[in-house]
Amino acid sequence: MVVGHKEGLDVMERADPLFLLIGLPTIPVMLILGKMIRWEDYVLRLWRKYSNKLQILNSIFPGIGCPVPRIPAEANPLADHVSATRILCGALVFPTIATIVGKLMFSSVNSNLQRTILGGIAFVAIKGAFKVYFKQQQYLRQAHRKILNYPEQEEA
Repeated sequence: MVVGHKEGLDVMERADPLFLLIGLPTIPVMLILGKMIRWEDYVLRLWRKYSNKLQILNSIFPGIGCPVPRIPAEANPLADHVSATRILCGALVFPTIATIVGKLMFSSVNSNLQRTILGGIAFVAIKGAFKVYFKQQQYLRQAHRKILNYPEQEEA
């Protein structure tokens, strides 16, 4: 449990039954919907649009602000299919990962719930930063790719 067995049981005993009936099933639904939001793509678009104006990005990530020889074709987000199983499992394991990251990074926080929330935010931010950086490197690699015409070899 995110808040611990005794704390969670105490909260559930004090809560209104109608709230439990409506609130508890919405937790996995919200986790799945949150997993489906592709916020990294929006950050990446902002990065590409304004990176030449922010010189600090150029010093941290070389090659970001320089003009690209050609603009690669953008992949259609709908064409990037992620299986429903992967989304479901990732969303349901997220509270466990948030608890682990919270215990590792925020051990000084006393409240289990606050520690888990901070761990979840840290996990999403770190994972998102890696994904944005990886996608930007793929974009730059495709932009600098040169397509050459190779002579056809004659069959012997």
